[in-house]
Amino acid sequence: MHVTFLALVILFALATPDPSVATVAASIGWLVAIFTCVVVHEFAHSLVARTRGADVHEIMLFPLGGVSKLERMPEVPTDELAIAIAGPAASVGLAGLAGLTAVAFGNQLLPPDLLAPGWPARLMWLNLVLAGFNLVPAFPLDGGRVLRALLERRWDRERATHVAARIGHGFALALVALGVLFNPWFVLIGVFVYLGASAEEAATVIHIRLQGLTVGDAVRRMPSRPVDPSSVEMLTVHDRLDEDLLALLGEHHGGLPVVEDQRVVGELHLEDVVELLDRTRGRKPR
Repeated sequence: MHVTFLALVILFALATPDPSVATVAASIGWLVAIFTCVVVHEFAHSLVARTRGADVHEIMLFPLGGVSKLERMPEVPTDELAIAIAGPAASVGLAGLAGLTAVAFGNQLLPPDLLAPGWPARLMWLNLVLAGFNLVPAFPLDGGRVLRALLERRWDRERATHVAARIGHGFALALVALGVLFNPWFVLIGVFVYLGASAEEAATVIHIRLQGLTVGDAVRRMPSRPVDPSSVEMLTVHDRLDEDLLALLGEHHGGLPVVEDQRVVGELHLEDVVELLDRTRGRKPR
């Protein structure tokens, strides 16, 4: 759980009209139920991702939903399509299970009500809303990933990502406008979607442009010198440039020594990789 998740717990507790222990406990219980459904949704993404060869680093819960963090992005559009659709499919499955339970207990399913007395009916509509919202074709929502996978049939991944992200930005701004007019929660969701679309777009572009590049392509060459035995972290010219290496360079503001044939031939700084990415704009991955 992200630390900001605690703020949502406090908000739920304070927002209850009746400050009794039973009412507060019921509100927190409903919050737990909501995010249990979110976790199942994210587990579905993660399990399908693992069947497609991706390693799942973690599932992070934020106040407005969950995010499955993959070690490797799916390269094949059909893989991304399967991973993206798994979450909403799981939510629809939970909705069906909750609906059957509601009928068994005699709960009314109509009209739609997220505040209905019977929990099964509420959970059914909650999961249908969760599935429906995530299927909106706006990046970084699941529907946006489905859209990108479909666009990749016509365009390359970078262009498809740009288009899906722009649609995501437009959807986010529409939510903000609705929030200003009707409900502040839409403003928060809109901001979340906008920032998520921007972050996913940047991460995808960096991933694409780094493909096939090595440290030797970006190293700042200097007169060679013998390797310093005291140097703990060194790179070789043949090391792949990837997101993990970028994170490592971000921690070493002075750069890291680069070795070739047992001699230090230069240093690699984060700025060097950024310059290389700018130079490779629009190139096809090797």
